Amino acid sequence: MRNKRNIAVAISAILFSMAEMVSCTHASQVPTISFSKDIFPILKASCVLNSGCHLGGNGVNQDVNLDSAFAYNTIIVKKLVSTTNPPASLLYTEVRSNEMPPPPIPPMSASQQALILYWIQQGARNN
Repeated sequence: MRNKRNIAVAISAILFSMAEMVSCTHASQVPTISFSKDIFPILKASCVLNSGCHLGGNGVNQDVNLDSAFAYNTIIVKKLVSTTNPPASLLYTEVRSNEMPPPPIPPMSASQQALILYWIQQGARNN
């Protein structure tokens, strides 16, 4: 069920982003992206569990801890997102360019990348 919700949210985010490029009006029907339900699971799977890179005290990149309760605070404190220029956010640019997660970990899907961008566009809230 969570997978269907993630797919629906990702599709909505992609469609909204495309519509936003064509029009200045915002669609009121686009769902709110949740950090805890939508973004954190993506980060945990790609950046913590599969790669082990951002696993706090046990990871390679200990200064960028994306594990559990530390993930949101790390993103904000390390300024990995820019709500004034979401496409330029380091978090987004690194997953969009497939620099993160590093090979041999598979890159994030286009829908996962779109969710991250749309979450930042919505204000990168801890919801």
